[in-house]
Amino acid sequence: MKMKNYIGTKIVKAEPMEKDGKAGYRVKYPDGYESWCPADVFEKAYHELDCKDFINAE
Repeated sequence: MKMKNYIGTKIVKAEPMEKDGKAGYRVKYPDGYESWCPADVFEKAYHELDCKDFINAE
């Protein structure tokens, strides 16, 4: 079977955070899962939402 292409969209909370001397982001997903992502990977995948009323919950 040939693999198909998919695209997904999600809103996450994030803040800059270094790990092992590398720039990146601490990322919190809607289900509460947290991870770290290198800055270049994060910045290609996510763009800041500047809408205060869109998402208020932590």
